[in-house]
Amino acid sequence: MSDKEQLNIFDRIQNVVSIFYNWIDEKSNKIKNGGRKRSFIWLITIIVCFSCVLFLNILTPLISDDFAYMFIYGENMRISSVNDIIQSQINHYNMWGGRSIVHFIAQLLLMLPAYVADLLNSLIYMGYIYLIYMHIKGRNKGSMSLFVLINLSVWFLQPVFGDTVLWITGASNYLWGTFFILLFLLPYRLYEGKGFSGVLSIFVSLGLFLFGIVAGWTNENTAGAMILIALSFFYYYRIQNWKIPMWAISGFIGAIIGFSIMILAPGNFERAGEGGSLSLYLIGYRLFNSTLTFFYYGGSAILAFLLIWFIYSKNGKDKDNNMYLNLIYTIAAIAAVYAMLFSPTFPRRALFGVVTFLIIGMGILYYNMDFMQRILRQLRLSVLLVGFVSFIFTFYLAFKEINLFKEIMTERDAQIKQAKEEGKVSCQFERFDGGIYIHGEDPYSEELMSKYYGIKIKLVAPD
Repeated sequence: MSDKEQLNIFDRIQNVVSIFYNWIDEKSNKIKNGGRKRSFIWLITIIVCFSCVLFLNILTPLISDDFAYMFIYGENMRISSVNDIIQSQINHYNMWGGRSIVHFIAQLLLMLPAYVADLLNSLIYMGYIYLIYMHIKGRNKGSMSLFVLINLSVWFLQPVFGDTVLWITGASNYLWGTFFILLFLLPYRLYEGKGFSGVLSIFVSLGLFLFGIVAGWTNENTAGAMILIALSFFYYYRIQNWKIPMWAISGFIGAIIGFSIMILAPGNFERAGEGGSLSLYLIGYRLFNSTLTFFYYGGSAILAFLLIWFIYSKNGKDKDNNMYLNLIYTIAAIAAVYAMLFSPTFPRRALFGVVTFLIIGMGILYYNMDFMQRILRQLRLSVLLVGFVSFIFTFYLAFKEINLFKEIMTERDAQIKQAKEEGKVSCQFERFDGGIYIHGEDPYSEELMSKYYGIKIKLVAPD
């Protein structure tokens, strides 16, 4: 093929792509200006996103810690009422750790019928997505492309989607905890200098104080970052010459109280005593490990953030203001990483809040790009198309991975039932290691499953 023929083919492809982009632009403008059609497409988008996560929730069976939290912590009695959960969390607070709010939710979900728990978990996921959306756009006009990109970002950038969104115990700790944190922070993000007055101000301040206690009592590194964000907003208000409202101060105080209740749990000190005291060497090791974990498992989020930051610096609007808003969430994300210095381990799921704050930070920059420029609109469309196609393939992989374990658990249930009928004292199964979309079986799973099924369970390493 001659060079001239190659150029002709290239020109034809370029023309086809250009026609396609022009057609999309035309349709997008019609949707923006068409009220009913726009609302209908929004509705379809939300239903599709909700249906996808609900489907995976329904497919995900009980695993690992789920079996433990179906019992009163430290006792052999199963959870059967809210009073049992309260007693369980008192035991948990004294024996293990202070995340009483999220573990209460975990035990409540596990006590409910499975379909109700799956529905609630999926609704909270959509609430989490909506809160990210609101933190990004603030009081400005809506953007469907932003909403879709947030869904794609969470799907692709969260290191272990299954551990933090689908697994009941993990979702309660990370998805639900982050939902409360983002909800608590939303008034700080939406505030524009106009406060409440009189009695209403007192009620709002009291409400945010109480909710601050709840939000601060959720998750150590993410709640710590939340307090830093609230404090950063105080400085931001000063820059804008806005008065710091009473509700913001009372909410901040409530958050500190909730965070203190969580970290001062007697169970935390017992476990810390077992791990030994902090030394300079140990701090250095944890510093290195935290950095490595952040870059290794959060590398995609970091690269996406840097790319958007670079494009925004060349084609952004109102740069000083948006850059500061971006920094509020970005610095908090980094702080949440290094808060893990006080933890003996840094599991991948602990990056959930970190990546969430990074998504908000990069989203603020994305939202404020100058999309009047044709090249940026084309780039946005390309990302959406590639992301959508990639999502279809990876969603199928997620279905296969989760369904495989669901079939394994169904087969195990049948074998356990038969073993108990035959009077056997134990059952042996191959350990399931898990993956991106489903939590694996850890060393404690044998003991937890044995307690739940009432028969000795042995898990052996896969061949």
